[in-house]
Amino acid sequence: MDLKGLDAEEIVKKLDKLRPNTDYLSKAVLQYNVETHEIFTNKTKYPDKLVETEEGTASQPINRIGFAIQQMIVDKIVAFGFGKPVSYIPTDAEVWPLVQSVLDQNKSVSLTRNIARQIYGATKGAEIWYLTPEADRLRVKQLLPTEGDVFYPVFENGDMTAFVREITVKNENDKEVEYREIYTAEEKIVLKKESQWIEESRERNIIGKIPVVYGSQKKTEWDIVQPLIERLEELASGHAEINDYHVAPKIKAKGDVKGFSKKGEKGSILELDKDAELDYLTWNQNTESYKLEFDNLWNIIFKITQTPDISFDKLKSMGAISGVAAQYYFMDIHLKVEMKREIWDDYLARRINIIKAFLANVLSTKDAKKLEELEVDIVYNPYMINDMKEKITYLMDATGGQAIMSVETAMRNLGIDDPVEEMKRIRDENNTAAETENSNTFGI
Repeated sequence: MDLKGLDAEEIVKKLDKLRPNTDYLSKAVLQYNVETHEIFTNKTKYPDKLVETEEGTASQPINRIGFAIQQMIVDKIVAFGFGKPVSYIPTDAEVWPLVQSVLDQNKSVSLTRNIARQIYGATKGAEIWYLTPEADRLRVKQLLPTEGDVFYPVFENGDMTAFVREITVKNENDKEVEYREIYTAEEKIVLKKESQWIEESRERNIIGKIPVVYGSQKKTEWDIVQPLIERLEELASGHAEINDYHVAPKIKAKGDVKGFSKKGEKGSILELDKDAELDYLTWNQNTESYKLEFDNLWNIIFKITQTPDISFDKLKSMGAISGVAAQYYFMDIHLKVEMKREIWDDYLARRINIIKAFLANVLSTKDAKKLEELEVDIVYNPYMINDMKEKITYLMDATGGQAIMSVETAMRNLGIDDPVEEMKRIRDENNTAAETENSNTFGI
């Protein structure tokens, strides 16, 4: 996008026309945070109850119970997709450590998980890469809608031609001041709102591409089951109200009761008139219908969102399952992870390309040609429970019962730091045991 020759006001007007509607995003953030669920905030849909008191009619708060199911759905897909870091297979192992070093310095594993949480829970996320003031290191700024960050890309013919970040900060007089950061392939522009928009800075983009990685999806992960989640919260809140009403025992009296025992009095006697009766008013609770609906809703939410139920009670009911059974159980979430590659293939590739551009143009110019030619394949490693015994049996069957690894390799897989020394200790212990047995045998 060419913004040259435009003043600050003209730039803002041009970009504001391209600003997307944020109604869905705002609603998604409210749904993601359990404390802002409608069961707590919508007093019109879920009003407090009116009760009669000695002073007249008063409002009494009702039980309001919310479930952080939206966060659970998002956390599960993030954990299964990126609980194990992605692997990179570069075409040039000599120059790749330069890129890997930048990824490690910026904790790319956690960075990817955080951005995934934003995309799945707020429909979009982004990261801005920039040089430190000394221009000797590359850093990244995460943009998180759930934390209040406001930003949007501008696309033309399928390509991102500009990226806008809106910032509001307080000045020394505690007055809010608006800023706009605008990134294009040619420059970075910072605008400031005073009586009108003014240009605060404009600098050349030294890498020739927008230093922003942006990812999005149309709907949140829980969008299709949001009505079911709201029904669950309504059921739980209503059931709590019923429990509160019936928790204290009530006494039904027939006839005249002449005297009552005092509160807390033991061995008390109640004086009744002739033919009078006292009985506890019992609640013929019928919770089966409630439990059936609650359980059905819970199961449907998990199935439709392709989210595995790995709660302790669920796994305990399944007993000991084999590795193959675990693969079938987690097949749905693995298929979902695979479908998400439509987002992450482009996202992670762009991150690598931006890092390469900074290295080639600023931080390691001598390797510019190799960096430009460097290509990287990305391998995803969805989380899976490993049944090591079953895996070893399978491999040994494939080799006709032959050993599949040396003792030293097996020890390393167990986490033993120095398997050679450990094997020497085992031999020494075996020799000592053999000598002791011989001594006992021959009476030496």
